[in-house]
Amino acid sequence: MPQITLSRTQVASLVAFCDAAGSSTFFIAKDEGAYVGYSTGATPDKQCIFYFKGCNPAKDADFYENTLRMFGGDDFGEHMQLSDLRKALEDPAMKTVRIKLTTTSIRMEAFS
Repeated sequence: MPQITLSRTQVASLVAFCDAAGSSTFFIAKDEGAYVGYSTGATPDKQCIFYFKGCNPAKDADFYENTLRMFGGDDFGEHMQLSDLRKALEDPAMKTVRIKLTTTSIRMEAFS
């Protein structure tokens, strides 16, 4: 089951980026790699992206094989409510948010 763990700092950064862009959602996607984030354009200054381990095309030579193994062959994009991340940030003890994907669901959990 693929999962990604975001630190409190990463979650806050994504929420702030989405707020600045006027978006109430963020996305989980698999296309050129697999990642969580939001984008307003193609350049790094217009993106707040966090890659699943081993799935970053800029850093992982075998990203294609890793992404294929973890997520299958079809590309996808799912929009998630930013309010879920905001709610996690309300807890001052929250240190990380873990997002787990299965073939039928996406689950987010906050950890202290």
